[in-house]
Amino acid sequence: TLLLSIVALSFVVFLFVPSFTEILRPKDRKPRKILKAPLRKMMRHELKSVINEKSDLVSDSIASKNLEGFLKEKNVKFHTIGNSTVRILGNIAFPPNFQVWDNIVVEGSLTAGDYCIFHGSVKAKGDIIIGNWVVLNGNLISKGNIDVKDEVVISGLIHSEGSVRLGENVFIGLSVVADGDVEIHENLSLIHI
Repeated sequence: TLLLSIVALSFVVFLFVPSFTEILRPKDRKPRKILKAPLRKMMRHELKSVINEKSDLVSDSIASKNLEGFLKEKNVKFHTIGNSTVRILGNIAFPPNFQVWDNIVVEGSLTAGDYCIFHGSVKAKGDIIIGNWVVLNGNLISKGNIDVKDEVVISGLIHSEGSVRLGENVFIGLSVVADGDVEIHENLSLIHI
């Protein structure tokens, strides 16, 4: 009888152990919400500080010229569209430390030198080459290939109908879309802000 009692008690314990462990287990109230606001604020603050640092670096340089003056000096044909967009007919190469406040639409290829700052978006029908330490507050769009060098901050997206090459320590705020190959180097940051 003692053996029968032990077997019966073992069977009852075996049946109710999962219930007891479920009752004693800590409750999972709900899925935890991932806070995006602090990250967004942090990235916006970081982007603004980078822009301010670069603005201080280029304040006495060629950036003091406006875009239209620069294009006239280089004999590049252009049209102003509205208050904030400049359409450039042909190829354009911006020198280092140049600052552009308008959106840029280029009928040819575009090259941006080191430490350039673009406060709007850039779109080109040809290839785009972005130098080192460039800040772009808008989107980067090309019907050709896009080559982004090192330490570049792009707060918008990159869209290319060709291939995309991203250098080291590149920050991209939204996404990278390419019809061709995408070559990514170390320390790429894709963060939605």
